[in-house]
Amino acid sequence: MNAFSLTQDDIRFYQTHGWWVSPRMLDDAIMDILELAVDRYVAGERDWLLPINLGDDGQGLNVVRQADYLSMQIKEFRSVVVHAAISSIAAQSASSPTIRLFHDQLVTKPPYTPTSDTRVGWHTDRAYWTTCSSKEMISAWVPVHDVSEEMGPLAVWDRSHLWPGVERLHNFVVTDLESIEAQFRAQGLEPEITTLPMRRGQVSFHHCRLVHGGYANRSKMPRYAYTIHMQDADNRYSLPTTTAGKQGHINDLLCRRTTNGLPDYSDPDVFPVLWPCP
Repeated sequence: MNAFSLTQDDIRFYQTHGWWVSPRMLDDAIMDILELAVDRYVAGERDWLLPINLGDDGQGLNVVRQADYLSMQIKEFRSVVVHAAISSIAAQSASSPTIRLFHDQLVTKPPYTPTSDTRVGWHTDRAYWTTCSSKEMISAWVPVHDVSEEMGPLAVWDRSHLWPGVERLHNFVVTDLESIEAQFRAQGLEPEITTLPMRRGQVSFHHCRLVHGGYANRSKMPRYAYTIHMQDADNRYSLPTTTAGKQGHINDLLCRRTTNGLPDYSDPDVFPVLWPCP
């Protein structure tokens, strides 16, 4: 199954810091598949069509763009999503016997221009997943190529998954990073920011409550990273008791319903089991 075994020190590091970066764990064959997937997406090719139209989430050529649910549209992305090395690490890190897909995204940072602003605001994934019952969900960040410091790699706030209030931090598009940092300093919390330059074949993992974002891509090349968001065994749709602080997710429009009429986050067509491998 090509599973990847973490050491106890690896697991403790993830639990303590909220993130962990692998050594090179994806071989050239799977990385070539991922590059082909990106090329096919950019060329407009699709193997399957989504049942709903997500529209164009880009706001222009000089901002960070996200493309969602590509594993439901292009077969090569699906090959990466189901790779056992990724889901086995997620299972060990989250101490979960089962891992299901939640959704996946290709994040593109265009190259630097004098008019571009390709910073990603400090946010948590949990802030966008308010209909999820679990607070232990995990994301894998897979660079499609070497990502240097200059290209604006993923940046994390070390140990911030243990802080109060981070579940409300939905600031992906807020590029004034300093103002967000100041909000936490006012509470006596000092962000310890760590950037994660990575080589092709490495994968980083982060907790859904970990504050993360990134600085601008100041290189001359676009930066591509594929993000796989995963559910632990305990996650279910959480019916909001109040509308305050709750927002829906596109998943709710894609998946089947339970007998109670609620979105079913175990729908195998949208949220396939990744670990144990089928």
